[in-house]
Amino acid sequence: MAIPDNQSFLSILIVEDNPGDLFLLEEHLRLTRLPVDRLFKATNAAAAIEILENNEIDIVLLDLSLPDSSGFNSYSLIEEHASAVSIIVLTGLADTELALETMANGAQDYLIKGEFDERLLAKSIQYSIERNRIRLSLIESNESYRNLFFNNPLPIFIWDLNTLSILEVNDMAQEEYGYSREELLKMTVLELGDSKYSADFKAFVKDLKASNVIKRSDIWEHLKKNGEVMIHDVSSHKIDYKGKSAVLAINNNITEKIRLEEKLEEEKMMKQKEINEAMIQVQEKERYEISTELHDNVNQQLTVAMMYIASAQQKHPDDELLKQSSGFILNAIEEIRKLSQTLVTPLIKHFGLSKAIEGLLDDVTKVNPIQIDLTADSFFEEDIKYEFKLNIFRIVQEQISNILKHAKATQVFIELNRKNEEIRLKIQDNGIGFDPGQHRKGIGIYSIFSRSELYDGIVDIQSSPGNGCAIDIRFPLNKSLLI
Repeated sequence: MAIPDNQSFLSILIVEDNPGDLFLLEEHLRLTRLPVDRLFKATNAAAAIEILENNEIDIVLLDLSLPDSSGFNSYSLIEEHASAVSIIVLTGLADTELALETMANGAQDYLIKGEFDERLLAKSIQYSIERNRIRLSLIESNESYRNLFFNNPLPIFIWDLNTLSILEVNDMAQEEYGYSREELLKMTVLELGDSKYSADFKAFVKDLKASNVIKRSDIWEHLKKNGEVMIHDVSSHKIDYKGKSAVLAINNNITEKIRLEEKLEEEKMMKQKEINEAMIQVQEKERYEISTELHDNVNQQLTVAMMYIASAQQKHPDDELLKQSSGFILNAIEEIRKLSQTLVTPLIKHFGLSKAIEGLLDDVTKVNPIQIDLTADSFFEEDIKYEFKLNIFRIVQEQISNILKHAKATQVFIELNRKNEEIRLKIQDNGIGFDPGQHRKGIGIYSIFSRSELYDGIVDIQSSPGNGCAIDIRFPLNKSLLI
């Protein structure tokens, strides 16, 4: 038989106690023209084991009937010391069942004594070496898979896509979830999460079955055995596992990452609140200073001017310019008085928030053709901080100003109430409205959002072209609002 040029030299061990059979076997080997480098011979199992322990052997030709062992026991003894070596069993015609049993337990081939020649022997040796190489490769591959699966630093589950039963888990899954392997293999993957997400998970399974997508990632909340919540980024791969449609799920615990992000976002919001609070305090201070300046300085000077004009009018009672000047100055004094009233901090401490808003609305309706209705019957404010009530007043003041400038409204409804552990402010008009999705937030709206966020308020704006605008703000009634 022709042997490939790249055929490696072989090291062969013959285990045979019959001299005649040994001679024939050696002769057949010579005729095969196989590249045999070394040929070892042993007449019993003990001698064969010693050779195996001290030499690198490629293939063993093994007779099962030996002086110190017989039958399947001979194969077991040799295989124990030659697990990585190709073994071809030599047997009599009557022992074919025994030979097949050895092949079922790892032998690569068997030959019936007296029934083979050099060609069959050469083919058996070559095929046995190749089959053994493939077997060892599979063992190595399986071992690599087992290491990758069981020793993976991430929890891994294999679960049945139809029954949701957990079919296999790795060591990290047991450590992460706090269950033993036996406990997990009696559970369904549905039991790993909170029951409130059962419907969502069943929808996920249904979608996974119907989809052609092999892999997808999702965020799920899972529970440890002790009830502790974990947030996992789960990468799910559809696979065939032992004939079952299954999912290989690799879980990455991102709980700490999410908690850190939440903490950073909370700190960011707290910092923004501090900035907003400082900005609002500066605004109130500026309002007071400007109001004081207008009242104590500008109005005083205008009053003095009025006195001079009144003195001049006594001397020239028919002078039209003096009359017009007097009128302009009176109008200016009135406008400054109104402006000063809007700037100055309202008298909430003395009269309460509801009365302060009523005073604001009275001033607005006196000079503007608009109807404004206020409902605040259920608003109890005795235990609410002054700073929060001032904040509410400024929001109302800001939105009324927005309505007068832009809405072209004829009616405004304001509702202020306190119930169900929250304070609610709603301002609705019948103006021209706008599209909130396209409308950019101006300074007025930005101010409303900033003031609301300062006290954890949630702002909802409902509007559309031609349908007016409704701003609904809900503040949780927590300690930050109460005295």
